[in-house]
Amino acid sequence: MIKKIFLGIAIPVVSIAAGRVYLQERPSTTFIDPMTYFSEFVSGQQNMTYEDTRISMIEPVIIKDDVIYVSNEFASLYIDDAIFYDSVEDILTITNAAQVIRMNIGDAYYTINGEEHVLDFAIFERNETAYIPESYLEANYPISFELGEDERLVVATDLQTSKQLAKVTGKNVVIRTHPDKKQSIVDTLATDSVIEVYGEEVDGYYRVRNENGMIGYVDVDDVTFTGKTEVQTAKVYEPYPVSKPLNDKVKLVWDQMVSEPVHDLSATRYKNIGYANVISPTWFEFADDQGNLTNRGSTSYVQQAHALGLQVWPLISHNFVEWQWTREILTSTEKRQNLIDNLITYATTYGVDGINIDIENVAEDFSDEWVQFMRELYPQLGALGLTVSVDIYIPSAWSAHYQRDKIGEVVDYFIVMAYDQHWSGSDEAGPVAAIPWVEEGILLNLQEVPSDKLVMGIPFYNRVWAETEDGLETVAVSMYEANSRISSAGAQVVYDPETKLNYAEFNASDKLYKIWLEDAWAIELRLEIIDKYDLAGYAGWKLGLETSDVWDKLSQFGE
Repeated sequence: MIKKIFLGIAIPVVSIAAGRVYLQERPSTTFIDPMTYFSEFVSGQQNMTYEDTRISMIEPVIIKDDVIYVSNEFASLYIDDAIFYDSVEDILTITNAAQVIRMNIGDAYYTINGEEHVLDFAIFERNETAYIPESYLEANYPISFELGEDERLVVATDLQTSKQLAKVTGKNVVIRTHPDKKQSIVDTLATDSVIEVYGEEVDGYYRVRNENGMIGYVDVDDVTFTGKTEVQTAKVYEPYPVSKPLNDKVKLVWDQMVSEPVHDLSATRYKNIGYANVISPTWFEFADDQGNLTNRGSTSYVQQAHALGLQVWPLISHNFVEWQWTREILTSTEKRQNLIDNLITYATTYGVDGINIDIENVAEDFSDEWVQFMRELYPQLGALGLTVSVDIYIPSAWSAHYQRDKIGEVVDYFIVMAYDQHWSGSDEAGPVAAIPWVEEGILLNLQEVPSDKLVMGIPFYNRVWAETEDGLETVAVSMYEANSRISSAGAQVVYDPETKLNYAEFNASDKLYKIWLEDAWAIELRLEIIDKYDLAGYAGWKLGLETSDVWDKLSQFGE
């Protein structure tokens, strides 16, 4: 009797335990609405997935008259960052090494380097965003767009990457939110349907995307790999060849002209330029906020330089008085083009060989427009066979917005201004460019710019510092002037191991003067760095400030 009672109690206990085990092991059958569950999707708009990413963006696509239109924001972020929209002037610009492509809102045509082509569908604007027809993007990039089978999502696919495909072999197969059978269900998968698999197995699950564009996880036992998708390669656009390649290291000197043009090269400062192969006169600067230029060009200057075996790459700079013009010009598509058109006109008028860009007041809030200017400039000057070079500060936290990596892609030469370590606004006296500081800057540049484009800017000037009771005074002087001051003071020149430069100091008129010398020794050390990292050459600022022994060093460069 006792045994019967015990067994009678034991059976219900076993049943309850088994039920608990079943509940613990039973897969979740709860369905979620992916359009509200996933925070990336926005209610009331057409949402999309790209590869195995749910796109978190306001209206990344719009379907209009059964055509998928893609926002310039999505296109720039995921397809080509050279797709650029000017929402003020309603102009969409796409650039590559050889082309400037322009589309205007509502126009049924677009231009490639000024030549008209027909669009299947015009681009349109909504909320300051341009929408590009899928047909244009699919014809020019390895990407596809289609509406998912259940029409909830647009499915975008990168055709450059091969995807693992799998066939659903199980029955009642589902996609879950996470790699766990207790997690909720995103979508169902029909037997024999094909899905894309991303990444490796995680806890017995694969991350997948189905024909609806839904992304989640499926049990590895429910699918079988069937093969991979074919790859479509991206179009490659080669830059135009330079008409007059140097076939040598760059040996450039800048020739500053403050107000009037120079028409002949007979002045004393030109006596050693035969050791250089490029001269860059400061001919152009912004004349207004429209992209027009102050012009100090001279045909005879170019002819004489050519007779000496020099190429001429005139420099264009920002305006040093009206600094705001840089922002106003670079942030306007029409003004950027006017600037480029002016450069093209002057380049052809004077028969120059290249253009040197020296815009030094780019602010972070329009750095993208700065990059856009260079992207638009490069193919247009390239079509003329001109060499394009740019001058940019040595890398630092405050100048990171110059986006050196992107600029390096759209120039023939990238000149790093490896000087002004200490300048007129510095709080303490110091060298124009200590050798370790220069080498560190070169190494930082090489992380973003290839060595065969990177040119080291070298100073031909010195900076004299005076420490007084009232503060710090400084003035930039020529190498001759620095030597003269040291000689007149009877000061001794010593080697400074920290900067690897020669150094002198002296007292005069209750002031302590300090000079870290830029001289032939400093030039020799810089040339060694150029050789060490196989850089593209040097560029000296500026002609006429250097002593003659500097040319003894420079004349040996590249031999």
